[in-house]
Amino acid sequence: MELRTLNAFVTVAEKRSFVQAASTLHLSQPAITAQIQRLEQELGVLLFDRSRRTVALTRAGEAFLDGAKNTLATAQEAALAAKRAANEQTVRLRFGFPPSASREIVPNITTRFHRTCPHVKLDLFSLHTSVTVEELQLSALDIGFVRLPVEAKGLRIIPAHHEPLVICLPESHPLAAQEKIRFSDLQEERFILYGRKWAPGFHDRIIERCIKAGFQPMVSNTIDEMYLGPALVAAGEGIAILPSMVVNSAVEGVAVRELLEDDICSEIGIATRTEDDSPIIRAAVAIAREVCNQYSF
Repeated sequence: MELRTLNAFVTVAEKRSFVQAASTLHLSQPAITAQIQRLEQELGVLLFDRSRRTVALTRAGEAFLDGAKNTLATAQEAALAAKRAANEQTVRLRFGFPPSASREIVPNITTRFHRTCPHVKLDLFSLHTSVTVEELQLSALDIGFVRLPVEAKGLRIIPAHHEPLVICLPESHPLAAQEKIRFSDLQEERFILYGRKWAPGFHDRIIERCIKAGFQPMVSNTIDEMYLGPALVAAGEGIAILPSMVVNSAVEGVAVRELLEDDICSEIGIATRTEDDSPIIRAAVAIAREVCNQYSF
């Protein structure tokens, strides 16, 4: 059963005339008649009553008409969908970010980006800074959040977010009685540090401030996920210096205190390839900066 045969049947039914159907379809009347006869033979029923002066549907023809129309409509929709798909190329933007930004910043960026650029598919990857830098340089990512400071060949990095660093320590710790703590107060403490291999600049900045305060920090644990820090502090493994966003919810047994030194903070930058200045990249950077600014303090 071919679509052209169904179309001939529906046209004859609507025009109530083989002659007018042939004219509409730009075919000869014998060709239309032959198509209808083949359809009737295939179905094993008569679709038209030819005994009258005008063409009329039989009961079988009336029952067949709706299904024939629906089939033609479905085929037309499928053809249009195929044409749209051929004409519309899916644009994808690959976005890497540190896990610590996944709770608030990234969901807001995603929502605004989809609203602003609905034709672009945003692929999200939770990655450490060092991995994000490598993937950008290899063109496996298009845009990424990185923990500053970072220097990377071939990348443009724009500071976008900053927040205070805070100290996580056991509630029973003597320093928990203080509202603010100096780096020099921590020289006897065991440190839980975010691994240097994941964000060298962030790691080195903390080490340098400890050395500036007169001591080399004793490292008890190196973590690859900042959200693990408070849990290890609660377990008595040491103290942790983390971005405030990481510890924005209370952890049982953990006290969170501010650093007295306010010239050191956590910073996130937006990294893109230097040569990539497409409109989509510019739009993504603008949205990311706007969202990051709302969460900076």
